[in-house]
Amino acid sequence: MLKKIQAFTGLLFAVFLALHLANTWLASFGAHTYDSAQSVLRTFYQAPAIEFVILLALVIHIITGLVRRWREGAGSPALRARLHRYAGYGLALVIGGHILAVRGPSWFYDVYPGFAGISFTLDFAAWYFFPYYLLLGTAAFYHGVNGAGIALSRLGLARPASGNTLRNASILAAVATAAALLAFAGAWTETGDPYASEFAQLYLKVMDEISF
Repeated sequence: MLKKIQAFTGLLFAVFLALHLANTWLASFGAHTYDSAQSVLRTFYQAPAIEFVILLALVIHIITGLVRRWREGAGSPALRARLHRYAGYGLALVIGGHILAVRGPSWFYDVYPGFAGISFTLDFAAWYFFPYYLLLGTAAFYHGVNGAGIALSRLGLARPASGNTLRNASILAAVATAAALLAFAGAWTETGDPYASEFAQLYLKVMDEISF
């Protein structure tokens, strides 16, 4: 039963993940394309009822995974399974902070990051945010795609992708994510002054208030 619950909740969250990653990759085509797509997508996945289902699915997915790990033990899984597991652990560690950083400003201040907000973070601390975003996007893609294949297999709907397909797709996803980050940083797109954005102003204000 736990396996099926984990599979079903994983598939629910994977729908949001696919939209979120696709939106991120659109940054390569400029701020207008990214922000326009995000504005449309937000009407779907940030509708209160849908967002609640997405977040609930995420929490249940993480809990069922940890319970299964505790009950079944580590075992000696193959490399693909180990990568899937490690990616999941890493994502579980940072997802709470990521959600708070991205959705917190809109929940409490009606401020959305948008293209300018991501540009600001990369200008403010590229040494941290570039590898963070790259690892986050790549791990999310790998765990999401591999997990969706496992989930569909458990539900009797499809077979997981082959190892070569998953590897090649993950490499492409990493390249697409890196290209998007370079676009956010202004490598070939017009970013304007990222510090002038509402998100940047709010971030700097909050950081100033909590600094000692």
